[in-house]
Amino acid sequence: MTVAVLDNQEVVRDGVAAAVHRHGEELQLVGSYGAVDEVDVDGPGPDVLVLDLYLGRDDVLVLDHIPALAAWAGAVVLHTAEEKPMPLRRALAHGVHGVILKNDGTEALVNVVRRAAMGDFVCSSVVAEALISDVSLTPRLTVREVEVLSNLRDGLTQRQVGSRLKVAEETVRAHLKSIRGKYIDAEREVTNTGSLVREAGLDGWI
Repeated sequence: MTVAVLDNQEVVRDGVAAAVHRHGEELQLVGSYGAVDEVDVDGPGPDVLVLDLYLGRDDVLVLDHIPALAAWAGAVVLHTAEEKPMPLRRALAHGVHGVILKNDGTEALVNVVRRAAMGDFVCSSVVAEALISDVSLTPRLTVREVEVLSNLRDGLTQRQVGSRLKVAEETVRAHLKSIRGKYIDAEREVTNTGSLVREAGLDGWI
């Protein structure tokens, strides 16, 4: 079974390589990459690609690259320290075949790699599974609601947000009321606009 790793942290790549080498009778490391542009997606791909969610100096989400990487490799396993629900769910929507949290350890990683290669979708831990599957933990926000919160996080007033989005200030308030209702329904503590921005940030919406 061939394995490749794509992670911008050398220490992580070395850790994955060591885990693979410990299971040399069944696993073979065929690629170790620090950036997406190092990968030749037109060449032969591994059975499993171990992929970090954030790459680059500025920790850029790798979401846009997942479809091409999933077409290149037999399976893509997300190997991440991210514990916010929405980035993980978005990665699933883009085509990853499994999720392992980095603090679950390398033996858990090897198990996930094995199962992903056999065609299973697998999460490494109860925590990872909950982050992905328990939608009650995370209110569903619309694209426009996320835009409103993103602009408020950047320091704009509600009037300025309305101007930027070309909607009335009352419409911005209506979006905030909707967001607040969703978080209250999820039994999350929100009291003002700042707490809405905070909670949406914790979930990974913004």
